[in-house]
Amino acid sequence: MIRKLSSCLFAWLVFVCFGCPVALAQLSLEHAIQTTLDRNLQIRQAQFGYQISEQTLYQSKSELYPNLSFGFNGGYNYGLIFDQTTGQLIRGSSNTSAGANIGSSVAVFQGFQKINQIKANKIQLSIDASEVDKIKNDLILSVVTNYLEAITNGELHEAAKQQVKLSREQLRQDSIQFAVGNKTVADLAQSENQVATDELSIMTSENAYELSLLNLKQLMEMSPDTIFTLEKPDIAEIMAEYAILSFDDVFEKALDTQPIVEQAGYNIALAKKNIDIAKGGYYPSITLSTGYGTNYSSQFLNMQTLNPLPFFTQFNRNKTFQSQLGVNVPIFNNNRTKVAVNKAKLSFLQAQTEDAITRRNLQKTIGQAILDLKFANKQYFTSQVAFNSSRVAFEAIKERYDVGMANSMEMFTAQTNMNRAEFDMIRRKYEMVFRGKVIDYYIGNPITFN
Repeated sequence: MIRKLSSCLFAWLVFVCFGCPVALAQLSLEHAIQTTLDRNLQIRQAQFGYQISEQTLYQSKSELYPNLSFGFNGGYNYGLIFDQTTGQLIRGSSNTSAGANIGSSVAVFQGFQKINQIKANKIQLSIDASEVDKIKNDLILSVVTNYLEAITNGELHEAAKQQVKLSREQLRQDSIQFAVGNKTVADLAQSENQVATDELSIMTSENAYELSLLNLKQLMEMSPDTIFTLEKPDIAEIMAEYAILSFDDVFEKALDTQPIVEQAGYNIALAKKNIDIAKGGYYPSITLSTGYGTNYSSQFLNMQTLNPLPFFTQFNRNKTFQSQLGVNVPIFNNNRTKVAVNKAKLSFLQAQTEDAITRRNLQKTIGQAILDLKFANKQYFTSQVAFNSSRVAFEAIKERYDVGMANSMEMFTAQTNMNRAEFDMIRRKYEMVFRGKVIDYYIGNPITFN
């Protein structure tokens, strides 16, 4: 038992140290999507932008409060100086001085610009949140695309392996027939050519399969050495979901669920609020400030003893309080406020136009997606008929070829047609599934094969 445990521990250490392939169970589409959303760096980058906007909002709220500052200074002078504390010009002696002050100011009124800036920053925060959702949505569609592409290429690879088995078996039979004189050199060469062609299809399909798996792993931020199998969808069950599709229903749901539409609406609200901020420049601004200060000088003497007054005594006697109310009325500022307002209004019109373009593009995209789904459905059923027909034709030609009633070229053509029809049927099948999942993507349904 101890030896078994030691062996397991050693295997685990080898894996950690040398990066052996990680073997996972079957990777479902939902798991692939969730893994991507948890790990992808694009989402993390967008979330940082959202957090920066949170700090900007916090700063704009803090601008409503008065500021507060404290200062202290001290110095030593020798020679000709003017002492601020005593108000005297001093020659040929040294002087030690010190001072302290504390002050505060607040903008009482500024054309509601600070309030409107807070509202604008809240809208910007919503825009950044919708940007995170938009990136997630785009990544979900990318995962679905790569996942189904990997399944497609995997089935094409399996089909290619089955086809080369058939070709090798035919070559074996033709070699036997050639040895007894029932087949010609041309027949044998044709069979060898068929095997070589099918083996090339295996290599091509295997490379495409590995590349699509690599793309999927990169989306999930997984090691290229990770090993997993993919879940295949139930075609009949999935297509039943899309038996009845209404463009109006899909479009209305997309308007409620697509982050890009939500983002366009927030951009309009932000542009409108920026107009209010710019108009604030027309209003007077009112500022209130207050402060306290005191100081000390070694030249501040007691008139009776002619000795410098003590430090804390001077700080108590020399204290000063001050407050100030400032009003600034804008009269002419070289049309800067006017231009800022005009620019903000133009940005508002741009945002409205962008919203209209977004809705129009979504409308066109959904219309095209529904049309693509219906067309893919028809293509799949047509490809099934074509494959079944080509398989029947191949079997008939093979029976004739085996008894010498068909030549090798006819046999080669029939098998090639069957292979091509099988490949096309596989592609059409998963193209149909993908088009259906695109509809789910737009209406906000969970992307799953269940």
